[in-house]
Amino acid sequence: MIATVKVNPRVSLGRRIRKLRMKRKLSQEALALASNLHRNVPGLLERGRQDPSLTTLVKIARGLKVSLSKLVEGL
Repeated sequence: MIATVKVNPRVSLGRRIRKLRMKRKLSQEALALASNLHRNVPGLLERGRQDPSLTTLVKIARGLKVSLSKLVEGL
């Protein structure tokens, strides 16, 4: 039997944000500025330390220039 490991959705979201941010060559601070968020928020999200609100998710998606559905797809 193969054991499946369930990853916390916050951790999965954080990994996705980091991957997209790195792809666009943005620092966490640059993403925060582009998303109109406090500079600590991207780091907290990437480390899975904060549950984002819908408003925060929309702002992050806009800052990354992706659709909200792409940001959360498959989580």
